[in-house]
Amino acid sequence: MHHPLFHDLTNEERTNLLTRCQTHTFTHHQPILKANETREGLFLIQSGTVEVYLPAQDHDEVLEIIKKDQLIGLSHFIHFLSDPDSVTTDEASLLQVRAIDDVTALYIPFSVLKERWSDPAVREYLLTQVSARLHDVYQSLAEQIQLGKKLTESDTSALRVQDVLSKKFVQAATTDTIQTVAKKLSETNQTAAVITENNELQGIITMHDFVNRVITNGKNLTDPVHTVMTPNPITIEHTAYFYESITTMLLHGIKHLPVTDNKQTVGIVTLTELLQIKSANFLKGTTEISTTNIETLPTLKTALYSTLGTMLQQQVPTLHALDVMNTLYDQLIQRCIELAIEEMSPTDAPARFCFYLMGSAGRREQFLLTDQDHFLVYEDDSKKEYFEQLSEKIVANLEHAGYKRCPGDMMASNPQWRGDLQQWESRIREWVLHATNDRLLLAQNFFSYRLIYGDDILHEQFKASIEQSLDRAKIFLYRLSQLERENPIPALEQPIRSIFRMQKKTIDLKKHILFPYHHSLQILALMNGVTYGTPIEKIDQLHEKKILSNSFQKDLKASIESILDYYVKNRWNQHQKGEALTSTLDLTKLTTREKEELMLSIRLIKELQSHMLSYY
Repeated sequence: MHHPLFHDLTNEERTNLLTRCQTHTFTHHQPILKANETREGLFLIQSGTVEVYLPAQDHDEVLEIIKKDQLIGLSHFIHFLSDPDSVTTDEASLLQVRAIDDVTALYIPFSVLKERWSDPAVREYLLTQVSARLHDVYQSLAEQIQLGKKLTESDTSALRVQDVLSKKFVQAATTDTIQTVAKKLSETNQTAAVITENNELQGIITMHDFVNRVITNGKNLTDPVHTVMTPNPITIEHTAYFYESITTMLLHGIKHLPVTDNKQTVGIVTLTELLQIKSANFLKGTTEISTTNIETLPTLKTALYSTLGTMLQQQVPTLHALDVMNTLYDQLIQRCIELAIEEMSPTDAPARFCFYLMGSAGRREQFLLTDQDHFLVYEDDSKKEYFEQLSEKIVANLEHAGYKRCPGDMMASNPQWRGDLQQWESRIREWVLHATNDRLLLAQNFFSYRLIYGDDILHEQFKASIEQSLDRAKIFLYRLSQLERENPIPALEQPIRSIFRMQKKTIDLKKHILFPYHHSLQILALMNGVTYGTPIEKIDQLHEKKILSNSFQKDLKASIESILDYYVKNRWNQHQKGEALTSTLDLTKLTTREKEELMLSIRLIKELQSHMLSYY
């Protein structure tokens, strides 16, 4: 073994020492060192990557990433340094170590190190390892303190639902009459009642429901309330964060949220009450989307960007923030479509149609208003003039709201991105059978499609036609995969390591990571009959089909959230400073820990690309 610990030895001496060491292998997520166990030696990582973490109930706090040729167990090396003759310690550790991927490690007892301690090169190597690790630990501690200060400065980021819920809530049984529940709400001046059976939540009914479902429909007031309640309502745990409750209601379009503790209802939170809490004003401007008109469309952009800025400042997890923003942007786009229909004559569409988004909006990864990327499918080609005019009005409304026209003209106003089912079937078949590079690029954008407005039946017919078109698409998928083979995600060793040694100081997150990730996932999904869904939904569908393992599914989601976190915050900072928006990340500004996390995330996304390419 050519390692500083075993250099300058005869073969016999080296063999004698190595026979007292042990080689261990660990699989993904397997523990290497557990808490509260004595440490009597060090592990030398020969291949793979491990993480040192502090276990916690809600989530583990990762303190350090350790890679090939580095040592595990240095925190207990102090006992050896203070007294080399004392090679064991009974002091337990709170920290644990586990494998991130498949790991091979050499266990070196302190007794072996004791025999090598007299060699100056060995002492220099071990002390250098300890010094480097100490530097990283202090750096990590400083980062955690800075993060803690940021969280403390935010009024609502650490606020829990249990701190803001209303414990005075109306509760009724499923067998109670509609009149009885309405009377309870009136007497208590509450706007919603939770409906239970045997102390288990069954449903919820609001004053709005009473108007729409009881009065409007002439419902008999003596009927049981379960006939008009909303069954199986969305709930939230009492330990959830404040922002989770307010964004959950926004995401699902509801204004009342029952709060549970171990499946028992303990209170209720309302959107109105939450918006009155200090620092919750960031969502108020967005409640006007559904009622905006042509004149007020441009004003919504400011409110939407304010919402994004506040969520980023309050450390809302990136995927959750993207969910909120894309729900709001969906509402904005839907309103633009509604206004376009209202401008048309007749004001009701003469045939069923579906309007689809592509690109970042289709993937639900949009955080700033981007260029327009969309297409339109309609049922009756005899009405094509109507849909031509409608498409033009939709594009104009979106532009008025802040969406720039697509430079590549990938918009429904272009006849190539509009048509009836037969025209679309022919178009997709042409892409599949004659897969030129230009058509492959169109297909890559197309297969991020997502329905934003239109008829559900037509949508299902459209999806079915796409699935049928891909039945014999092996050459098409092969050609798509070859495009990705020409654009590999950077490997862990080269050039990523050279990047982190500052031979290269930037990396293009969009070009080198996000695009290859999206395309690799897209191809893998199409190969396995998954033709529709956001990237996260496709990952889940591939997991259900057992194409992705449970652990890889979770790790991949965490990795892409980490990459998107850098991407979103980097571009948001550029926007705030009035700079040109780029996807270039300056690696010199990352902390040691951030670099390690980025390396790990890139490695996992590269595994996805390699998995896809292995089929070809």
